[in-house]
Amino acid sequence: MWKEVYKEHLCGVCKSQGDSSKRGRFRLLCMFWVVLLFASKGLLGSSLVWEAATPEGSNYAQAVESLLQEYESAVGRELKPGSLGKAGLKVNTRSGSGLSTPKILLRALIASLERRGFGRKDILIVDRDSYNLRQAGILPSLAEPDLSFEGCPVLALDRGDYYDEDWYYDSPLPPAMRYYNSNHSDLAEAEGVARRSFLPLPLLFEVDFWINLPVGCDDPALGVDGALVNMTLWNVSNSRRFLVNQATASAAVAEIAAIPELVNKAVLHFMPMDSYQFIGGPFFNSLYTHREEVLRMSADPVALDRLLYDAINERRRLAGFPEISSIPQQLPFATSLGLGAYERSAIEQRVVRLK
Repeated sequence: MWKEVYKEHLCGVCKSQGDSSKRGRFRLLCMFWVVLLFASKGLLGSSLVWEAATPEGSNYAQAVESLLQEYESAVGRELKPGSLGKAGLKVNTRSGSGLSTPKILLRALIASLERRGFGRKDILIVDRDSYNLRQAGILPSLAEPDLSFEGCPVLALDRGDYYDEDWYYDSPLPPAMRYYNSNHSDLAEAEGVARRSFLPLPLLFEVDFWINLPVGCDDPALGVDGALVNMTLWNVSNSRRFLVNQATASAAVAEIAAIPELVNKAVLHFMPMDSYQFIGGPFFNSLYTHREEVLRMSADPVALDRLLYDAINERRRLAGFPEISSIPQQLPFATSLGLGAYERSAIEQRVVRLK
């Protein structure tokens, strides 16, 4: 059904449209569409970040519920089931069991969504790699036939079942390696497919909305791996080709974040500060992780990443390490597309009292 409805509205960033000049024009049109989208929602330039205390993990569920209620009060609507009756939770398990979306946060959000009318079978947990999902304890072992986390379906995008040849981000960047997927070998053999990064169909067409659950980490190609990266690069296939340097990675992050079908349903982003890594990433190293007893939430992923960048640099200074020398370029790139605000003067941090 979704293919028939949307096929006539594919933008150039999502789908190849002939020659390169035409793709460029469609890419600009897509970016303009996103700016209009955010302006119509009253979110253009939005930079409000809510914060709740999470001392030693206690009251975590209460903190999540209080944050969600603040958001619902601000936008004037509840996060209840809509026409599709499903919600998505995009986790981050890139660094394995040591540094992944905290299960205490995952459980708290599932409970809050249940209170709003979602059944557990209607809450989809999504990430890219099956192996990392198992390492983090979110996807059960290979011996278990039921691919769920405490009753919620777990969708590992690398299985190949959740991509389609009509929905992809097309970049002129030459591929560093040939993309191959055993479940979609016909896609892998198509001409030019190595330039394509396929988009996660469940988060585009199968949920009423989805919530982004990144973890904070430094990265040599990205500067910081946070909310923007988790909703983009760790949501698509063939993304390693962008990790050549910060310029190519930042451009890909901003352009993928500008795809309306993806960003329109990403209503909220949570940043757990109870464990983030400030140097040595993306590989987990417990010596360089730090804990702050605070959980942040915003509709603006750019603002969350700016606060994460500042926190990482503060820890580096205190530990005697060099700072990340410049703002990761995906932040100003995304800001220029109307996806948020990265200047500290434009970010308001509001402490939420637990209810």
